[in-house]
Amino acid sequence: MLKPKTRWNLRTADENKVAVLAEELHITPLVAALLVNRGLDTIESARSFLFVKNQTFHDPFLLKDMDKAVYRIREAIQNGEKIRIFGDYDADGVTSTTVMMTALTRLGADVDFYIPNRFTEGYGPNPMAFRLAAEQGVKVLITVDTGISAVDEAKLAGELGMDYILTDHHEPGPELPEALAIIHPKLEDSSYPFKDLAGVGVAFKLAHALLGELPEDLLEIAAIGTIADLVPLQGENRVIAAKGIEQLRLTRRPGLVALMKVANVQQEALNEESIGFAMAPRINAVGRLGDADPAVDLLMSQSLEEATELANEINDINKERQEMVAAMAEEAIAEVEENFPPESNG
Repeated sequence: MLKPKTRWNLRTADENKVAVLAEELHITPLVAALLVNRGLDTIESARSFLFVKNQTFHDPFLLKDMDKAVYRIREAIQNGEKIRIFGDYDADGVTSTTVMMTALTRLGADVDFYIPNRFTEGYGPNPMAFRLAAEQGVKVLITVDTGISAVDEAKLAGELGMDYILTDHHEPGPELPEALAIIHPKLEDSSYPFKDLAGVGVAFKLAHALLGELPEDLLEIAAIGTIADLVPLQGENRVIAAKGIEQLRLTRRPGLVALMKVANVQQEALNEESIGFAMAPRINAVGRLGDADPAVDLLMSQSLEEATELANEINDINKERQEMVAAMAEEAIAEVEENFPPESNG
């Protein structure tokens, strides 16, 4: 008889905490136990998880350096200075770029975006891109979903005469970059109540602060990046995801409508799986095989005709990615079977 190589370890919940949650929130003991095992073992944390519609967002100015960033960006807009958004090539970076581009365009900024090519430039800020920005007259450089580890590039930005504003959510290292402002929920001296925002969540907070009101129409974009980046769907992330999905089911944004169509997503029935397994992979595919710019162009598009063309192009790229992955899997299986036959390597 074959014996299992692994064993299930069933976690037992604190019975006292389960009883308190069940009584105070009027939920079954089973649901209460599941919440406790997820670490949601206080009335406040469990209530915020269960009752999303009643949740509000934290004040964006609770994030360290938010006031500095907002002041400088508004000054740049007023003076007609050129602003560039420097993003990442995955779905979180693409949606972060879209959120910031939309907010700054709405405020009348002279703004464009730059996303590095992963094959020719690699990940994150790089000297070539920063020098190009300076040559093209950029005065304020804002990163989204990247930059927290780019110490040398931050120094270069200053040397080139650009004010550098960094927004990111990845783990900070022992040395922080030199920047006019670093907006990051995980900084050691940050008192922001929620630490697990995705890159697009941080960009959304900056957009909120700049616009002076919650940009609810951008929640549908923020939800895509938040779900795609696999951050914990608790706290503000859960609010972004839940409210963003509600908007996605009703959106008329051309890029999203076109993307849902090529991904065979039924808009009225859209859920987190629709985003995670149908929409986000197509956005990710663009930056994985080439330049991610078309993905931002798709989300920013105001024309259904243009959006449909871009969505079809992105869908073709995703098919190419799927074919490449399938071919590599076949090659790997063949190599294993040839060099490590299962019958003699059991």
